[in-house]
Amino acid sequence: MVFLFVVILQLENDMTTDNTTNHKDWRAHGAMLMAMVLFGLMATFSKDVLTHGGITGPQLVAFRVIGAAIIFWMGSLIVPQQRVEPRDFIKIAGAGFFGFALAQGGYIVGLNYTSPINATIELTTMPIFTLILSSILLHERITPRRALGIIMGFTGAVLLITRTAASASGQPTDFRGDILILISQVGYAFYLTHYSRVIRKYDAFTFNKWTFTFASLFILPFTLPHIMQIDWPGMSARTACEIIYIVAGATFFTFLLVVYAQRRLLPTTVSVYNYVQPIVAVVASMAMGLATPQWMHAVAAALIFTGVWQVTRGNRL
Repeated sequence: MVFLFVVILQLENDMTTDNTTNHKDWRAHGAMLMAMVLFGLMATFSKDVLTHGGITGPQLVAFRVIGAAIIFWMGSLIVPQQRVEPRDFIKIAGAGFFGFALAQGGYIVGLNYTSPINATIELTTMPIFTLILSSILLHERITPRRALGIIMGFTGAVLLITRTAASASGQPTDFRGDILILISQVGYAFYLTHYSRVIRKYDAFTFNKWTFTFASLFILPFTLPHIMQIDWPGMSARTACEIIYIVAGATFFTFLLVVYAQRRLLPTTVSVYNYVQPIVAVVASMAMGLATPQWMHAVAAALIFTGVWQVTRGNRL
């Protein structure tokens, strides 16, 4: 965690001193790749917390959003302060609602009703929503190469996940969870596109501390009764460690990296990295002995990375 924090501080320093040179693009892509690795492990940990940890969906949403807001404010005390223009607070509040309260809250609550495999499949729809909204809101041209890249990534992700799903059994699913996760993906796609200008305007610490603060205010009326019911003494060490990872690793560090990348890459480019998450999930399953490597995994991974390459090639701001 300390290493990641040092890396992010260095990235922020680079952003402050140089925001135009091409040779730094690889850092934005690297930040997105690292963020997706961190985020890709969250579905498994979140489902375990919700299923065996005695934590409800609203409680986990509160942990993630409010906990991240606290860490961002603490972290902002040791980095250079950036003043937010008063007129931008309304935009940042909107970004907090769509990008964090709706997207992250909808994802976690939805995960409480459906399986990690269904959730991961539905995550692959976000780049498609982003591509459509980018063309409408940002007049971003949908080139044949980029459309092909997204289709390739989507095909590889679904192939990878359904291959894993074929060997899974007894995983509960509920259409309410699927609908909530799909809504969360539309919300996050809207956040990436509609608020792209204000995202690029502020550094990662400044933007995140305010968006998570507004998101906390949005969710607090709905989650406060659930927070009061948390059985703190009865929480196991395993559940506590998983929650710490979800808050610190899959939220705080992930969104620092994502916002850094968002300031240099197009929304569609950022969104297509979503296809890396299924690879992380399958690799983690293999490492835990829950899945067996198959040649189809290699084919799916090749499709995903080729699709990402097609979309990201030359797509810098």
